[in-house]
Amino acid sequence: MRKKEREDLKNEIAYRNMMTKKLGRSMKMFFFIFLLFAAIAIWGFSGLHDNFLTVSASVRDVLKWIGLILGIIFGVLTLMYFLSFQNSKKYTLSLIDKLQKK
Repeated sequence: MRKKEREDLKNEIAYRNMMTKKLGRSMKMFFFIFLLFAAIAIWGFSGLHDNFLTVSASVRDVLKWIGLILGIIFGVLTLMYFLSFQNSKKYTLSLIDKLQKK
C-alpha cells in the first residue's frame, strides 16, 4: 500500500470514527425521548389520579395516544440507530485491520 493510500485510509478511519460517535450520541438521545413518551403513554393508559396533578380526562386521552404513537416512532428510530451504530463500529474496525495489515 502506497503512502497516499495509507493517508487516505487514515482520513477515512478518522471520519468514520467521528460519525460513529455522533450515531452513538443520537441513539442515546432517541432512547431518552422514547422513555419519556413511553412514560407519558403508560401514565395516560394507567388512569392514575393524583390530587397534586389534576388533568382532565380529555387531555389524558390525547396525551396517552400522542405518547403511544411517538413512543413507537422513537422506539423504531432507536432500534435503527443502534443497528447502524453497530454496523459502523464493525466497518471502522475492519478498516483499522486493513490499515494494520499493510
